[in-house]
Amino acid sequence: MKAKKIVAGVSAAALAAFALPFAAAADEPEGYVSFTAVKSTVGQGFTVEPVKVPLYEGDKGVDIVKRAVGEDGVVFTESDYGAYITGFADDDTGAEIPAAIAAVCTDMTDRNNEGYLSAFDYTAESGWSYFINGEYTQVGIVDYEPQDGDVLEFRFTVYGYGADLGIDNSEWGGAAALTEQVNASELIRKCADVIGKGNENPALEGALNVLAEYGAAQSEIDAAYAALASEDMGEVTLTTEAAPDNAYDEETGVSAPSESKGSPDTGVEGAAAALGVIILACGAVAVSRKSR
Repeated sequence: MKAKKIVAGVSAAALAAFALPFAAAADEPEGYVSFTAVKSTVGQGFTVEPVKVPLYEGDKGVDIVKRAVGEDGVVFTESDYGAYITGFADDDTGAEIPAAIAAVCTDMTDRNNEGYLSAFDYTAESGWSYFINGEYTQVGIVDYEPQDGDVLEFRFTVYGYGADLGIDNSEWGGAAALTEQVNASELIRKCADVIGKGNENPALEGALNVLAEYGAAQSEIDAAYAALASEDMGEVTLTTEAAPDNAYDEETGVSAPSESKGSPDTGVEGAAAALGVIILACGAVAVSRKSR
């Protein structure tokens, strides 16, 4: 099934509303984080298209999220694991569930909170998980310390607490991965850079369509990056590899490669208490743009 691509829209008024509190944080940002929120598991592509978000001293991941979508674009919920994000502002309710997911999610519901895509929408296992530089994270968004050049990618899951995103929870009584886990961080970063520059790049639409498509293979992602980069700055060599499963590094506070898969502490919080903690988040008000 070909997914619709959703392009985030933020009005000038909204930008002014949430940019002001951060203006005094520093004269110049220390760097930038590339941010996106993808809901391809419900056939809608993006909630937030790739965007470069300024990074200031002392920022946590939650600051990047708020700066990207605004205070009203995100809903936080308190739990035993601390505050986490349960919804992104999103008005598009026309779900077109990909066939691979529909085959295993035969009893699906609707959305619960008007104007938001939230935890427990469509299934009891749904929510927002996030990835740092293509790796499934194990640190809460309120504790994640972003670095210049990071890619912060939120992805909505409806099946198996991330099984539809390529996370294998079968060892812990959950579902096996429904699709290949891929690393789209370089493509996200490049799209955010091109969009931020306002350049007319003929390969941009195709690259966004690949990011918005559920089940896109690593080879498709790599090819889209190569096409986008070659149009922007000449031929380049892609270094991205498929994301490994990862384990939490207590020293650095971020994920590190591991041989184990889908443990209960692979960054899933909230509803998935038996499988771990599902990290949830929410995005900007979106407007539709169909992929080709």
